[in-house]
Amino acid sequence: MGEQRMAGNAPVDLVLVEFSGDRFDGRVLAELERLAADGTITVLDALLVSRGPDGAVTWMEAANVDERLASLVGEPSGVLAAEDAELIAEELQPDTAIGMLVFEHTWAATLAEAVRGVGGRLVDWQRVPATALTALAEEASS
Repeated sequence: MGEQRMAGNAPVDLVLVEFSGDRFDGRVLAELERLAADGTITVLDALLVSRGPDGAVTWMEAANVDERLASLVGEPSGVLAAEDAELIAEELQPDTAIGMLVFEHTWAATLAEAVRGVGGRLVDWQRVPATALTALAEEASS
């Protein structure tokens, strides 16, 4: 990833979402707007990489994808760069797009502040893969 602005005291995630064809109807963007308005996340950067039916690859920063997405991202952090788009494009099938989104878990910053406020410190934070949770749930139900 490219040069980045420093996020707050909260974890930052990179999420890749693949779409086949032209299926952008605004539902995903509406949910991102809701999460940002609620203070749950802060969107730091976004890119859209697509490969047309003819195999041609294009990529766009948030400001060039959609006005609402541009407003949500604001000034891009520089976390995502051309080399990220190029890496994704290598694996992209024709008539497919991948949205790349970097966001900060804003809610976690307030939790960390509360922990520090009582003299505690955050020792570790790890993401549990969804596949591991699914496997545990299946094991528990059998």
